[in-house]
Parts: sequence; structure tokens; C-alpha cells
Amino acid sequence: GLVFDCALSADGSLALSASGDNTCILWSTLDGAPIRTLKGHTKYVIACALSANGELALSASWDNTCILWDTSDGTPIRTLRRHDHWVLDCALSAD
Repeated sequence: GLVFDCALSADGSLALSASGDNTCILWSTLDGAPIRTLKGHTKYVIACALSANGELALSASWDNTCILWDTSDGTPIRTLRRHDHWVLDCALSAD
């Protein structure tokens, strides 16, 4: 599927891709292997971000939500649902 965005952890060991198949994939940059797929959006995932330590991910979607993820097991921590339309970008603070 289409990849709309990607993010890299501060140490460069992890990458996160946002995709048109409604998922994000967490990748190891050391060997290029997928670590886990983050599933929870119902439409395209347009943007993604990784925390500096790689422990959290944030995704933004055409389903009008952002989801904060625990990258250690791929579970959603919180879904932000108050948007009236598509969410086209997201970011996490460095701290």
C-alpha cells in the first residue's frame, strides 16, 4: 500500500511508517525487519511520529483521530477523537 509518512527514533534504530492500509508499521533499521504492525485506525494513516526514546508512537488518520501507541507491545494508549475532519499531521515533544 501507499506510505504517506515515516519517522525515525532519535538513535536511528527504529523507523515508523504510516500507510494507506490503515496501519503503521514499526521497523528495525538495523536489519530492515518489521517489528510490529499498529492496527486501530479505520481509514488511511497520513502521519506518524516517534518519541525520542522510541517507546511511544503517535499516528494521525483520515478517520478524524490520532492514536498514541505503546511501541513495546503495539497497544493503543489513548485515542484522540475530537477532530471534526481528517487529521493530516502529528508530532511528539522531545521530552
